[in-house]
Amino acid sequence: MKDFSKQVSKKVRTLVPELSELKGVVEKGLKKNYKEVHVDIVPCPDLSKKPFLMTGSGIGKHLRVAEIGGLGNLYPLIEKNKYFDLKEVSEACELPKAFVFGPGAGPWHLVGKNSECVADANFTVEPPKVNMHIAKLDLHDEKSELFGIHVPQMCLMANLAVSDGSPSQNVLKVEAKVRINDGNESTNFPETIRRALEEQYPGKLVSMVGVFLLKKGKAKMHVMYDFPPKPFANKEESGSESFLKMFEMTAPIVCASVFQSHDPGLNLRMEHTHCFSEHGDGGHYHYDTTPEIVEYEGYFLPAEELYRIDEVKNP
Repeated sequence: MKDFSKQVSKKVRTLVPELSELKGVVEKGLKKNYKEVHVDIVPCPDLSKKPFLMTGSGIGKHLRVAEIGGLGNLYPLIEKNKYFDLKEVSEACELPKAFVFGPGAGPWHLVGKNSECVADANFTVEPPKVNMHIAKLDLHDEKSELFGIHVPQMCLMANLAVSDGSPSQNVLKVEAKVRINDGNESTNFPETIRRALEEQYPGKLVSMVGVFLLKKGKAKMHVMYDFPPKPFANKEESGSESFLKMFEMTAPIVCASVFQSHDPGLNLRMEHTHCFSEHGDGGHYHYDTTPEIVEYEGYFLPAEELYRIDEVKNP
């Protein structure tokens, strides 16, 4: 296997608007898709407590994004021997004692098959705390199984927040209820915020990370099947329901999200969100399916820098 954790293709300084400015931008954008919206600036809640139960206390300071691999590691060739160690990722991002979290592909070499993952590792404490949330398919009945592993490794692709994990940092608290437009990827909760940033800051890279809770309702999510025996015939096949098993999953669900307002030629994943829960639901978030009752609560911060690791072209 190849470990690409230390391969930093580029380091980019991002645009970091003041939270007071972002408050109005995010609120305006969300009102296009949700009936009730409230955005405020508050101290970050303790993410180690319920309902989040993460290994770090806060989104933290010195925030940067590690953008690793991508869909180009699935097509045209399935590069399943690429894996990433999160401790080495934090070192590559020049913050070796870091709290790392975010969505990506699970470590098939550890769990036995392809899977979804929410990374969650805290290297600011000794010994480190690691709780990687894994969603994989039981191929006998095609049910999703959610469990934790304690080895900080991933494969293929990841979009990660890397910070000092310090508590009480001010963040944007974002609440949205009752979706008023059709449910799809363009109207989902983080994508709506992303599009608001794209509109407000054209041609500028605002790299946002966050943790949000689907408090009420249900959401469409997928869990990938295991790797096929031969390469995908085309890029559409890698994103089809023959490779992605769809589910409707039920709140409360915790979601980790990373999204970009603009791609300055780095083959970035513009929005990526994975989720987990205490009741066993989890996977790759698409959008909610219960518009009349849906309720979100999220906490977000813009990153100061983006580190592009193992850059691959988007298929």
